[in-house]
Amino acid sequence: MLRLARRGENQDTLTRLAWHPTKGGAKGREMTKKKISFQRGESRCIGVLMDDAAIQKQVAEWVSEDHAKLLMLCQHHGIQEGPIMFYQLALTLARELYPEPKKRGRKSKWTLLNKGALVVEVERLVNPGDPAHGVEWACQQLAKHEPWASFLGIKEGGTFGPDPAEALRQIYYDFRDDKWAALSRDAFNMYEHEGTIAEWENMVTDFVRNPHPK
Repeated sequence: MLRLARRGENQDTLTRLAWHPTKGGAKGREMTKKKISFQRGESRCIGVLMDDAAIQKQVAEWVSEDHAKLLMLCQHHGIQEGPIMFYQLALTLARELYPEPKKRGRKSKWTLLNKGALVVEVERLVNPGDPAHGVEWACQQLAKHEPWASFLGIKEGGTFGPDPAEALRQIYYDFRDDKWAALSRDAFNMYEHEGTIAEWENMVTDFVRNPHPK
């Protein structure tokens, strides 16, 4: 009986700590955060020799224990004591367990393929022996003509300014040393060697106009 009485006192102490964590000090706060656990239903067994009074007493102890821990959970989640506090707790836990799926960000229009195509197209226009016809000039020419003109008109988040030619120039310098840029140059050289430049240009148009084929 003495053990049962002390057990009841411990439940009251847990309840008070749940709503007044500062009284428990740092240890009380740590218990609120880390030590809350609920006994599994299958581990709670009624003894075969227990009479009705003993069963009622045991069940009452379990209810008291669970109630105290629910109060501690409410305090841990910042839920104020009130008539709907357990509803608010259930909703809080449900949102943690079953959160709304995060919305996927919009895919960038820039891909490895159209970046590689850009590198090739810029270098096709550049005249290494003429400073007036360098990368900046080549980007200005591409930005004025299809398919790049329409492509650059598609708005998306990023750090590029409103100047379409400047956007092409930045992409070119960021990507020109990438392995995909080298592969794109090799692919163009093959089309050029076979005399099928028109096929290359059709492929570039497809990469630019349809960056994410389904």
